[in-house]
Amino acid sequence: KITGAGTAGIVLGGPTQAACSTDLPSAPTPSAMPDRPLGKTGHRPRLFSLGGQATLEKPGTRDESVAIINRAIDLGVNYLDTAAAYGQGISQTYIGEVMATRRSEVFLATKTNNRTRDGSMQLLEQSLNLLKTDRLDLWQLHNISTVAQLDQIFAADGAIHALVRAREEGIVRFLGITGHANPNVLLEGLNRFPFDT
Repeated sequence: KITGAGTAGIVLGGPTQAACSTDLPSAPTPSAMPDRPLGKTGHRPRLFSLGGQATLEKPGTRDESVAIINRAIDLGVNYLDTAAAYGQGISQTYIGEVMATRRSEVFLATKTNNRTRDGSMQLLEQSLNLLKTDRLDLWQLHNISTVAQLDQIFAADGAIHALVRAREEGIVRFLGITGHANPNVLLEGLNRFPFDT
């Protein structure tokens, strides 16, 4: 029990009931949550991060969502990831409420599921408004699963041109590609463009 409680304290970044008990030997000061490198960004997200799905994308969960986001940051989470598609903007709205006062504490990522330049630029403007920020740390192509999608993204009017423009204008720092289905398609995307994540 003591070892388990001490481990929980280290992972969560705070003392535990067992570690604070006066009849037990004093526990070492908990270390910070471990971190890992994030692609080519130079950022080191902590072992636990917060994604913008589940509760955070459901209508009518504002109070609970804002509490979850604040608690995650309080516990040391320094990477938040959402997408324009999560709850059709609901997730970005709830995260934006917290970003209005805590933007400097996290590496903020969102995604475009539009495959065109103009459509992605419109989503970027909407995302910035909902997230209550003037910049993103990471903007990603969302859920790429086919070569046909890559062909559309890399066409003359494709989404890649929106990503590059946003980075050139300093609106986003890093660019990424994501997927859930076919790693070979993601590898092809990485061969076509030097994504940061």
